Amino acid sequence: MYPHADDLRRATTLIHVRASGAAGVCDADLTAFLLSAWRRLHSASQRPPQCPRCRAGKSTYDGTDGSSLPLFHCAGCRQRFSRLTGTPMARLRLEDKAEAFFNLASQQMSVAEAARRLGIKSETVRHWSIQTRLWLLTLDPQGDWERRVQLGVRYAVLPANARGEPASAARKCKCTVASDDSDALAEMENAPLLIRVCPLCEQTAH
Repeated sequence: MYPHADDLRRATTLIHVRASGAAGVCDADLTAFLLSAWRRLHSASQRPPQCPRCRAGKSTYDGTDGSSLPLFHCAGCRQRFSRLTGTPMARLRLEDKAEAFFNLASQQMSVAEAARRLGIKSETVRHWSIQTRLWLLTLDPQGDWERRVQLGVRYAVLPANARGEPASAARKCKCTVASDDSDALAEMENAPLLIRVCPLCEQTAH
């Protein structure tokens, strides 16, 4: 099942959706995972990784870019690339805010409050959140790490008869039901479904 276009337009961020979470509490494991992966992307190592375009393993070190990140030249497709090339994080300018943002990613906090703390616009926080969640899905396709992100995550309400509807084969979707453990909803007849909108659907909506 997945939210349709109208559902996505009505989707909203909700604070305190999960009873297991608490405002201001950071998921230290998620922060550490993100920071470790981020540092690997920004490694100064001159050892060439696999080309992200053609997947060839025959690349050579080819200097650095303007931010001193190593660049490589692929012998297969003859293109230059860095470790960021082809990742959802390639065009993000987190710079010195990366650690602070990753600390907030797991917290039950409004986008506006996160923007205030980081000194950036709310729309930038939303964009960083979506791109980070997409990146987590490339690192962990099962989505276990992505589902630990709470900042900027939106929820869509679907009618009860949407339960069990299959997602379109032409559209990748990792949306999940977030309301199954709600006692209040469980007592309602034909209770609506609260769907956690996945970053793949968010990307489509944008």
